[in-house]
Amino acid sequence: MRNLTIWALPLVLLLLIGALIWGLSRAAIDVVMQKESDPTQPDMHIKYGVLQRFDEQGIKRSELIASEMTHTREQDTLLFSQPKLVQTEAGKPTVTVVGVRGKSIFKGSQVWIYDDVELRRAPFDGQAELILRTRDIWIDQQSQQAHSEASVVADMGPHHAQAVGFIADNKVQTLFLKSQVKMTYVPTARTALTGAAAQ
Repeated sequence: MRNLTIWALPLVLLLLIGALIWGLSRAAIDVVMQKESDPTQPDMHIKYGVLQRFDEQGIKRSELIASEMTHTREQDTLLFSQPKLVQTEAGKPTVTVVGVRGKSIFKGSQVWIYDDVELRRAPFDGQAELILRTRDIWIDQQSQQAHSEASVVADMGPHHAQAVGFIADNKVQTLFLKSQVKMTYVPTARTALTGAAAQ
């Protein structure tokens, strides 16, 4: 009996230790799986990142540069520090948007740039550069529309406007100011001559 105890005791201890190790490893895997399954937790952090979007023909349509990027799986979200978004399309003016912070969702198709934002549309088709300054801007990269409900100041050459809320459409080259609009419009020489001839 004593020989059986001497032989069985180490085996029982070995089985107990094995069971303990297996239980701890399962618990650790469960904790890791719980962390991985939480889509709101960051799963990637990058110092200085560049996010580029291309169309079906492989032509670059936009580039977003940021000093830091953090990714979460929920809505494929990227958070940015010091973002700069540049949109380009043949036959359309280049649009550049810079801000303090930003966020993109759905693989960068929608971008929100906020905290002291400036949007610049390059001079185009005889029109001066358009500069918008506001608190935040939502940009839909598919429709090429930018909009905000915040106060905005817009300058284009000698023209100046202030409003609350806007929609800018780069495809059709329009700027719609939503409410409380105040505007200074300086007619061009051609407009002034046309008006004088009509009198």
